Amino acid sequence: MELKKTFKRILRTPAAIRFLSFLIFIYSKFVGLSCRWRFYGIDEARRAVADTNAVWVAWHARATMMPFFWQKLFNRKMAALVSPHHDGQIIAHFLRWFHITPVSGSTNENPRQSALELMRALQDGYDLFISPDGPRGPRMRMKKSPVYYAQKTGKPIICACFSLNRAMIADKAWDKTMISLPFGRGVFALSEPLYVPAELTDEQFEQYRLKLEDIANNLSQSCDKNAGREPILPADYNEIKTKKG
Repeated sequence: MELKKTFKRILRTPAAIRFLSFLIFIYSKFVGLSCRWRFYGIDEARRAVADTNAVWVAWHARATMMPFFWQKLFNRKMAALVSPHHDGQIIAHFLRWFHITPVSGSTNENPRQSALELMRALQDGYDLFISPDGPRGPRMRMKKSPVYYAQKTGKPIICACFSLNRAMIADKAWDKTMISLPFGRGVFALSEPLYVPAELTDEQFEQYRLKLEDIANNLSQSCDKNAGREPILPADYNEIKTKKG
């Protein structure tokens, strides 16, 4: 028991955090470079962001490979929200290896400050990356934040997804994380940009949230099918309501 506690303490040291983040970085680069990819929607997205920055969205389960694609295909200034806790520190260092700026914060803890930091990043010309079902789910269900940032800034929202024929799915994880394996055949796709009007009623705002959710889920299912995989489906709304009740 004492050995286990010591090991946990070591893993929380700055040196261990940097080392683990570097290993994840090397692995994701290796996977990305060793696989054969088909790309969809890249030219359209480049045209949409030629003179502006954007809000980029990807489900939590597919987020780990996004920095690789971002660096390979766009290589622009990007900021991403990460938790200030231990796991978030590893992710923050991982993002830095890809030249992505981590913004420390949480949608659960002090969300107003996090929103201000992200809004400031958008206004400073950074693209913004959000996993809108994180950090705790429900899986593949859209939170309000991407629609909110797009509404307040006039920036387009672009959904991103990838899938691989060689990958493991963490079935016990709430998000069914896709663990990518090297030397596979994969698909990376971007949606058409979605623009949100500045003036919306609450009902219209909800319609845009649901529309964005559908876009992201349709993109995910299309990627899985094109990669020869059984599509991962979003959490059932009835199931979510039952758990909350």
